[in-house]
Amino acid sequence: MNRYTTIIIGLISISSILMAQGVGFSNAPTQAPIGGLKLLIGAGGAMAWKKFREKNK
Repeated sequence: MNRYTTIIIGLISISSILMAQGVGFSNAPTQAPIGGLKLLIGAGGAMAWKKFREKNK
């Protein structure tokens, strides 16, 4: 078997085990503010724009 087939079979096996165990989620998740998320998105966008411009030259 190739590598990807083994990985896919492993993921399916793990997910079926988790579903059989009945993993439950809390009704009201605790939420915390993510500071600096806008800066992170802006920096990622700037890096993508730079790579896009360099690729087109």
